[in-house]
Amino acid sequence: MSFTFLEVKEGDLLKQVYAFRYKILSEIYPEYLKISNLYDNEEHDKYDPYAVHFAAIDDKDQVCATLRLIYNSPVGYPTENSMHFNKEIFSRDKLAEMSRIFVDAKYRDLKTTKIIIEGAKKFMYSKMKELGIEYSYGSLEKAFLRLLKIYKVHYHTLAEQQLHDLFGFRYPCVLYTQQLGEDNPELIRYWEKRHVM
Repeated sequence: MSFTFLEVKEGDLLKQVYAFRYKILSEIYPEYLKISNLYDNEEHDKYDPYAVHFAAIDDKDQVCATLRLIYNSPVGYPTENSMHFNKEIFSRDKLAEMSRIFVDAKYRDLKTTKIIIEGAKKFMYSKMKELGIEYSYGSLEKAFLRLLKIYKVHYHTLAEQQLHDLFGFRYPCVLYTQQLGEDNPELIRYWEKRHVM
């Protein structure tokens, strides 16, 4: 199984990313789509204009995984706008949020998901370093927190589990860019190879 990992900026591929997100959300949170009044079979929201979009493309040229990194957002971040925790501990100019971390159901076995997550980690670590982002919010379910730890993506909880406005019970969390690199030294080597003379 081979995948191509891309930053998606505009055009038909971005529409495919939104359509893929709609498909996944229709499977796991159909009530969210109803509340959001989305009728074009594409899922997007007010944060997308302030996000870097990432996609994995499978060997059939189909989007099979997505992730976005919201940063420098004048409308805030999804986690801080929908959950309760101390929001004063992070510098705004070094803050981001990763969300819409979706993998197609047919690739959700541990081995294949690991391939996709490894590609996503490499891309996102480099992007966070490039943008000077030191920490990234996330609102994550307990099971997903455990899964990400298996893949050496260690989010830290910022408060107790609570009811997210739209997506059930979750933890407000933060991921530290420095720790992501320390836990995955290959990411540091990749970054240095590309950026250090």
